[in-house]
Amino acid sequence: MSNWGDPARLHQHIAEVACLPPYVSSAGKQLPASFPRVPVAFFHFKLDNANDHMNSATQATISADNTAQRTLEEFVANNDDLERLELLLRKFNLFEALKLVWHEVRHSDFLAYLLDPQQNHGLSDRFLKAMLQSAVKGGGANSSVTPIDIDVWNLTSAEVHREWQNIDIFVRDEMNRLAVIVENKVQSEEHSNQLARYYELVAKECAGWRIVAIYLTREGDSPSDERFIACGYDQVCDLVEKLVNLNGPMLDNGVRIVIGHYAEMLRRHLVTESEISELCRRIYAKHKQALDLIYEHRPDRQQMVRELLEGWIAQNPELELDHCTKSYIRFIPKKLDTEMLRQGAGWTSTGRMLLFELLNTEGNLSVKLVIGPGPTEIRQRLFDAAHAKKPLLKPFAKFYQQWNTIFTHKLLSPKSYELPDGEFTAELEKQWKGFAEKELQEVVNAIDEQTWIHAPMGKT
Repeated sequence: MSNWGDPARLHQHIAEVACLPPYVSSAGKQLPASFPRVPVAFFHFKLDNANDHMNSATQATISADNTAQRTLEEFVANNDDLERLELLLRKFNLFEALKLVWHEVRHSDFLAYLLDPQQNHGLSDRFLKAMLQSAVKGGGANSSVTPIDIDVWNLTSAEVHREWQNIDIFVRDEMNRLAVIVENKVQSEEHSNQLARYYELVAKECAGWRIVAIYLTREGDSPSDERFIACGYDQVCDLVEKLVNLNGPMLDNGVRIVIGHYAEMLRRHLVTESEISELCRRIYAKHKQALDLIYEHRPDRQQMVRELLEGWIAQNPELELDHCTKSYIRFIPKKLDTEMLRQGAGWTSTGRMLLFELLNTEGNLSVKLVIGPGPTEIRQRLFDAAHAKKPLLKPFAKFYQQWNTIFTHKLLSPKSYELPDGEFTAELEKQWKGFAEKELQEVVNAIDEQTWIHAPMGKT
């Protein structure tokens, strides 16, 4: 059946055989009378089977498509939870608009602003006191300070510092001989014994003072140093919301709006037990199949990068695409696409043994010029030529039997991948054009100077 999977081809063959005169092959050669003839009815039987096979496959595809469509329709139709979620997410939020939700440094900046009694928010020391009381109340024996101490203290002269000795937030109050450490982790984790180091630095700087050390994470993770008190962003969110509710009429309208937006952003994204998180869990539990289907076909930035680069390369009359995957986009400048360098084996089907490769990962994009498998003599000459062109070309010190990278250039760093799609595409295009107009031309010219690569086969 494998030769006759296409009914059109089978019809054509039947017509040819059915119309032949006796003892004549389809090539027009006379056949002996004893040559076995196959009845046309046999071909009709085979054709019916082929059609049945094709129809079954088509029907299976249609059935799968209909099932997927029904699944998606059930997901979007009369879905109250989804409508509520969309309503919450459509509401404008300043911190979301500025792409600050997951920026740990910006969270520390804003919290330091709220904690500082001398800032212009109009809260005086109320947020500082509220956060300290919330921390030490749950900290138990971890703290030498009680909520009552904080309540009676005047903290309006406290100084708030950002990144003092790399500490995210450092508060010192000379009047009450109080030092506060806040180590903030939104997505990252503690490292290099930093909590213990920070505590010792502050203990030395503020010898004899009482120290409140807070380890702030999304879910109140346990700190590695028992002198730190674990706090979660749910506590921060509750405090901010409470401050807005209690002090709203006394606050400047702009300050009240911004603090409200911050609390709303925390509730949407960082607080694990929120209305949004509950809605998401309910929607997923009820519509798992639809959501898995949507996720399977989601837009993929890695794929987007591949399609953009392949398009730009295809539009460039000086370049030729080679075999590509999502992770590797390969091409060769036509100047270097010579017969001499198409003697490769074991890489791509084109036989090219010198190719540029764009290494496309989820958070990085770089371009390399690679000598692939092929005749050792030619590969060695390319490798030696690359060494002669340092520092423009950057070959390995050792010559390897299969793969040798002789040039590397970074196009995009992980920071670029934090940009929204429009800005990311513009940055990608800018970096690609810059490379194509400068570094690529320099590398091509350096290799092109090797006149032997243009010699006819056998005349190197």
